[in-house]
Amino acid sequence: MVALIKEVLPAIIASDQEGLDEMLNRVKDFAGNIMLDLMDGKLVKASSLDFPMSLPEGPRYQFHVMAVDPIQRLINAPDEVDTVVLHAETLDDIEVAVEAAHEKKVKLFIALNPETPISVLEPYLDRLDGVLIMSVHPGQYGAKFLPEQLEKVKEIRAHSETITIEVDGGMNDKTMVTAVNAGANQIASGSYIMKSGDPEAAYESLRALF
Repeated sequence: MVALIKEVLPAIIASDQEGLDEMLNRVKDFAGNIMLDLMDGKLVKASSLDFPMSLPEGPRYQFHVMAVDPIQRLINAPDEVDTVVLHAETLDDIEVAVEAAHEKKVKLFIALNPETPISVLEPYLDRLDGVLIMSVHPGQYGAKFLPEQLEKVKEIRAHSETITIEVDGGMNDKTMVTAVNAGANQIASGSYIMKSGDPEAAYESLRALF
């Protein structure tokens, strides 16, 4: 099996630049890759990072777009963003997203909500940089982990040894083990890291599980 990069990404939500700066200051000195959760209050009830962001240099950024206008959000992604994650449920044509990411020169992941089967991605798997499996219903920080979603991880990993598979939702020191065993090589964790009294210690406790 090809050696995959294994990463834990702190997942950040914020309502304004001041809040974003505060969240980033908690993790940017030790996290090499950070997930930025954009929520437009339309696709999901919550709203986060729905403003022009200023990002410090240093970490890589993964821009997780939960919005009704995903292609426009990709086009307007901050220059510091390395990877854009768009939800399959918001795309009329995944091919358009692939082309837009190529034009923007960013990596493209496609996310699947719990109700969405992996069959919608099968024609594109060889052209995507990664797949994000939502193990919670999106838009709820600290939502209940849905272990049955890891079957999707197993199926995708059986199809490809080289594609990045990320799991996002309810990831802590217990649930992460099951995600990694299913074949995930990236883990996004919001509450467990960001609400910890010691975010770096929480982050390192997850990294140790790979």
